[in-house]
Amino acid sequence: MRYAFVLGRVYTLSIAELSAILEKQDSSLGLDGTPARPPSTEAEGNGRQVKILECSPEILIIETQVPLNAEKLQKKLGGVIKILEVVDMVKKREAESINFALKHYFRPGILKKQFFKEYKGKVQFGLSIYLLSMDLLKSPASPGSRDKQSHGSFNSIFSEPKRLGMMIKKGLTDTGASVRLVLPEFNSLSLASVVVTKNLLLQKGAEICLLAGKDRVYTAKTVAVQDFEDYGRRDYQRPARDEKQGMIPPKVAQIMLNLSACKTNDTILDPFCGIGTILQEGILLGYKMLGCDINKKAIKGSEQNLEWFRNRYKISPGKYHVETADARKIASLLETQKISAVVTEGTLGPIYGKYPTQTEIKANFDDLTKLYQACLAEFNKILPSKGRIVMCIPAYKKSRDLYEMLPSLDFATPLGYNLVDIISPVLAKKMKFLKFTNRGTAIYDRKDQVVAREIVIFEKA
Repeated sequence: MRYAFVLGRVYTLSIAELSAILEKQDSSLGLDGTPARPPSTEAEGNGRQVKILECSPEILIIETQVPLNAEKLQKKLGGVIKILEVVDMVKKREAESINFALKHYFRPGILKKQFFKEYKGKVQFGLSIYLLSMDLLKSPASPGSRDKQSHGSFNSIFSEPKRLGMMIKKGLTDTGASVRLVLPEFNSLSLASVVVTKNLLLQKGAEICLLAGKDRVYTAKTVAVQDFEDYGRRDYQRPARDEKQGMIPPKVAQIMLNLSACKTNDTILDPFCGIGTILQEGILLGYKMLGCDINKKAIKGSEQNLEWFRNRYKISPGKYHVETADARKIASLLETQKISAVVTEGTLGPIYGKYPTQTEIKANFDDLTKLYQACLAEFNKILPSKGRIVMCIPAYKKSRDLYEMLPSLDFATPLGYNLVDIISPVLAKKMKFLKFTNRGTAIYDRKDQVVAREIVIFEKA
């Protein structure tokens, strides 16, 4: 079986999360816990391993020996937009357009058997293209030869979805089928998950996806999409919010929890829990969550949100506990608890609307280093060997891909921790396009934010 994952905007974090999940022993997802092997031309070797076939900033393709539970897996992944089932692989010449390479492929019989859901009524289908080679964006796509319909000019690759979609639609209507085609927006190659969902493509037909490289095209169909409405509820419909301090998005909280290497029903601590985003996402993923914050108002908001969340998602009692406490003095409160990991957005310092001065940055970093140092020393008392701390720390965004970060994390070493690469060096070596900091961490940011989040993983020695 082959599957593909459409990656989120911060694709390095998406791949880090996927790599962690694919190594988990979770038979309910179709995963047996064998390591995800990097892209390779070697033979499969030993049966049940998940093998990564190909990867780009847009898409990751794997091969498994057993079917995945795609819908259940999608709900666990904050950094994956869609999960696709790969149907086939078609070779093409580098000079050929995708349309030209597939001109004889999408016959009505194949579409009905391999792609479309059984549906009585007007068939609705969409078409998306994802690139395995970003070089395909750099040159005008040639259809193998000049295209008469465009009066002898070469076509942009952005015309491919419409050309392919119309070709498929014509083949279907020629058989007497009633068909509606949904295409990406202008200058886009793929449909957003919201478009797939609102047009009921997975219920009334299919979203056909083409994963295009220089010399091959994988054909695939979407089997699960990220539930954008549910993420919106979990973020914006909660009774308590704190816009002034900034809030970690639920998707990022989910990614961080998946990087913790915890198992279902393990207990995770968030010692800077704020209004409870990481706590709620942890509960939804099947963990027991403990939260504390030094701010009484934040704890009150967290209690309100978690009560709303428990009722909304029918969470059984006893899955979480929160209280007001200082993270630097938390160990004595948790003497009877078995903590498997710490996942938290550590205090990020002041929120800025414009880039702070060097004096402000230095003062913030000095204060935060002392705070993080005290907290890590305290967490060492409650974490098991190999227990992880996954946390956000601030990185000030100077320009695109340029950040001022905490000068050093060396303070963690004498406290008994190792800094863990967010993606294993073996896998990272195969994926040259990934974006890391010089210490193997990754950054999540938004366009309009000065204070970005550096995602750091410490592991107790």
